[in-house]
Amino acid sequence: MRKKDNYNYFDEFISISDYIVKSSEILEDIFMNFDIEKLDDKITEVHKLENDSDQIIHNMRNYLIKDFLPPIDREDIAQIGHKLDDIEDSIDEIIINLKILNITAIKGNVKEIIDTLILSTKAVKEMFLEFKQLKRTDLIKEKIIEVNDLEEKGDKAYEHLMTDLYRNETDAIKLVKWTTIYNCLENAIDFCEQVSDCVEDVILTNS
Repeated sequence: MRKKDNYNYFDEFISISDYIVKSSEILEDIFMNFDIEKLDDKITEVHKLENDSDQIIHNMRNYLIKDFLPPIDREDIAQIGHKLDDIEDSIDEIIINLKILNITAIKGNVKEIIDTLILSTKAVKEMFLEFKQLKRTDLIKEKIIEVNDLEEKGDKAYEHLMTDLYRNETDAIKLVKWTTIYNCLENAIDFCEQVSDCVEDVILTNS
């Protein structure tokens, strides 16, 4: 953990969001260039990023317990950390499910929802880069709106994928497998919106 005088919650949020972006980029590579032989290595990469992110959150919680005067409400700090952790965990869950469900080839046109997830994680990181300057609320709000718009786009992509799956897939096992994968992808995008909602609440409280 950093020394007290140098500890900055906003910097830690940025670090966690950077790990999230890197994990989402690995996820994109898995889906766009699927190679089952490389899946275990990709899982290891994302696990490492997840563990590093978890360590930051663990240190943050420990510091928060002893911090006499945090820059924003301690409940907000804890909630933001929790929601960021949800994003990272959801990306890890998607990749693990590819292995658990024995996915051997990518089904359907997943590019739109994958692209939306990547853009969402990057928008979250950009939001936290602005969040460090609480006075720049207009720029923060722009990023919040961007994340919300991407969540709506993700919902539409999810609807298209699920409609196509249940209209055209006759194999019951594949239906279960891909319903699980698609649900996880949608959840990851939803978690991006949830963390932006937390930030918006902080902005409203501190305006």
